[in-house]
Amino acid sequence: MLTQWLYPNNVTTPMLLGELLIAGAIVVLIAIRLTKLADRFADEWKLGQAFVGMLLLATVTSLPEVVAGATASAIGAVDMAFAAVYGSCSFNVVIIVIMNVALADGSVLRNARRTQLLNSSFGIVMIVFSISAIAMVQKFAGSPVIQQTIEIVSSLSIIVTYIWFMSLSQRFENRGSATVDLKEASPRPMGVVVALIVVSVMTVMSAWWLTQTGDVLSEHHIECLGRSLGKTAIGICFLAVATSLPEIATSLTAVKINNLDMALGNIFGSNMFNMLVVPVIKVSTFATGDPLSMSGDNFSANLNILAGLFAVMMMSIAVAGIAYRTTRKVMGLGVDSVVLLLVYVAGMAILLTQH
Repeated sequence: MLTQWLYPNNVTTPMLLGELLIAGAIVVLIAIRLTKLADRFADEWKLGQAFVGMLLLATVTSLPEVVAGATASAIGAVDMAFAAVYGSCSFNVVIIVIMNVALADGSVLRNARRTQLLNSSFGIVMIVFSISAIAMVQKFAGSPVIQQTIEIVSSLSIIVTYIWFMSLSQRFENRGSATVDLKEASPRPMGVVVALIVVSVMTVMSAWWLTQTGDVLSEHHIECLGRSLGKTAIGICFLAVATSLPEIATSLTAVKINNLDMALGNIFGSNMFNMLVVPVIKVSTFATGDPLSMSGDNFSANLNILAGLFAVMMMSIAVAGIAYRTTRKVMGLGVDSVVLLLVYVAGMAILLTQH
């Protein structure tokens, strides 16, 4: 975006990629700071690490997806918005592989608590819910009123389902935990809350920058390819990975400070929160005068359903890894990590060739 503003007639592919790298680096630095603040917040406010990871970290680190979805749909790139959401969900699970590499023992899913099994299952349900909404909108292609109703009802249902799942997760984590006497509880410091708000705003600004640059790159003629990549490809690959940079940085930082619960809570919570982008896209497209967000010339239903199904597959493998807790390794990684990596690479290859 900045390169196009500074050099309107001489923008090159390396310039745009360089701008993406700079914006991504800023997001990573912000995310590292965010993780340390979240850890401090959990201690000072006497909250569970997994819940803080799923609620606080997941919410803030998923703000780039929300901003990207709203921005992309507002500029008419609905395909890129949905592709970025589903691509981000898939890539978030790949972060488990990166965490295993960092730990060098492939033990992430094996050591995950039962709370993470519940959270990952919730993520699967919400992704399937959004995919079903897309399929139903296509089924009633000849009835715009029904399509509009389906989109509105599904958007509201996603919001209600997310709130309900978060409540269930909190109650599940609190089972068996010691109850804190409110009379003896120390005052909750507000300094960390202010710092978290500032970091969140910086995250949103960085995400907007990434989205605008990604949109420019999607229509830019790439010299070595002889064509542009298109909005769907940019959404699934570049934008999905770029908006997942906060999850990578926060998860690795959490592992570094020996807080696996927060790291996994961030990953699975982010995939749940990502589904809230669907209602955001709906509002954004409606505000720009387009009555439908899951249909039309700017939306590839089959490709997005396929992208969503790959995200479900990735989440299901993670659930299996947590439940089975294998100790077998392949090339120094757990079997579940190798399978996750292979499925992700195959999925991205299929999606890109379908473009």
